[in-house]
Amino acid sequence: MTMDSDAKKQAGNLQRDELARFQDEIDQSQAVEEKSQQREISDEHGRETGRNRNFFKSLFNALKGIFLVLIRERNMRFHVGFAILVLAGGLYLGLNRSEWLWVVIGVFLAIYGEFVNTVVEAVIDLMVDKRYHPLAGLVKDVSAGMVLVSVAAEMIILFLIFQPHLWHFFGIQTDFSRFIHRLKG
Repeated sequence: MTMDSDAKKQAGNLQRDELARFQDEIDQSQAVEEKSQQREISDEHGRETGRNRNFFKSLFNALKGIFLVLIRERNMRFHVGFAILVLAGGLYLGLNRSEWLWVVIGVFLAIYGEFVNTVVEAVIDLMVDKRYHPLAGLVKDVSAGMVLVSVAAEMIILFLIFQPHLWHFFGIQTDFSRFIHRLKG
């Protein structure tokens, strides 16, 4: 009988050991999962790298992105300065609502193109890591060409909108400028 009770005790101990090992494995897998989730939302320096779920934090990050592009990109500062001049000129010349619509589209088309160009160049620089690659050069050139095309579209729009107003302002009369100013009443 003592053997049976010893065997039962030993079997009970084995079961407890197996349950303890099983619980340890569960605890370890939970710890690994928590660490991987932590890695998804932050890097080794504690900076957030995961998806932002707070609207105001997202808004702050977007404004920070705009500010960084303005600080780092000379061409963006040029586009924004030109946009301010165009908007001031439109206010001075008294553009109507439909003219403002086209002016805003033209101005923001060029600014948007510069944003996309900045993003493309940053991603390419990140990918090639200061090494020359012909495809990287091609992508950067095409991206810069996109900005040039958007600026050309902006200039055409602004010329079509401002030309009759400027000619009327300087006293130059054409059928088109007379027609535009008759529309304004």
